[in-house]
Amino acid sequence: MQDLHADGTLTLYAAAVVGHDEGSIGLTVRVATEPHAALAAPAVGAAVGALVTLLGGTLALASHSVTSGLVGAVRDLDEAGLDAGFLHRISRRLRASGEVVVAEVEEERQLPLDSRILALGGRISRHRLLRSLSEERTVRELSALSGELHRLRSEPNDMVGAAAGARVKRDRMHEFQRLVAETQALARNLRSEAAVKVAVLRAQAARLDGPARQAVEQRAAVVRSDMEARAARLERTAEAAGDSRFDPGRAGCEDDFEGDDS
Repeated sequence: MQDLHADGTLTLYAAAVVGHDEGSIGLTVRVATEPHAALAAPAVGAAVGALVTLLGGTLALASHSVTSGLVGAVRDLDEAGLDAGFLHRISRRLRASGEVVVAEVEEERQLPLDSRILALGGRISRHRLLRSLSEERTVRELSALSGELHRLRSEPNDMVGAAAGARVKRDRMHEFQRLVAETQALARNLRSEAAVKVAVLRAQAARLDGPARQAVEQRAAVVRSDMEARAARLERTAEAAGDSRFDPGRAGCEDDFEGDDS
């Protein structure tokens, strides 16, 4: 992959190697992703973490609590756009002494990489990252929660009491504020990742000439445009949701949600 990156055939953002240690049922990281590369390809770190955490063997799984690994690994997979089933299929192909290279690449043609891997006696499995699905779910969740808050404001407290009603509304508002903050953070992360990816692509292009350089420069433009558009959509969604709290047609929200904690 590094050779194909050097000639501009593809762009290698990051790679790591995981495998079985001899006599062990668990997986270990044999070659870790370099820190600067991890910023350009967080999906690689998520995949490696999930393989080691979720597929690390019976003893490893038994030792993981909700707070120490399982939930965190699944969340990282989701945010990176990775399918857990894909990683499970990869893990089943690992022999007791085998290893697998996990990498994120940008490529227009698949045959060059496939043929190189086959010539080395290996096999390749591709998985298109579906982070946009996670982003779409975030947008929909924020829209739905905003609607729930609007309806909640008009519900009378006579059946539950003023204190209980205020507490429910305040808790729902806190959930709403958390989701707005997470949406904003997701947008910032996308912009940061886009900047690092574009820097990798530009550094690659600078070492090339002619059509190869033009192809990588075009690749950089596409990556930047796509990720910037996704980040902008998330920012617009968070801004619109936040503004709705001050919509005159939805007045009383923040005041109503500041009842006592009793």
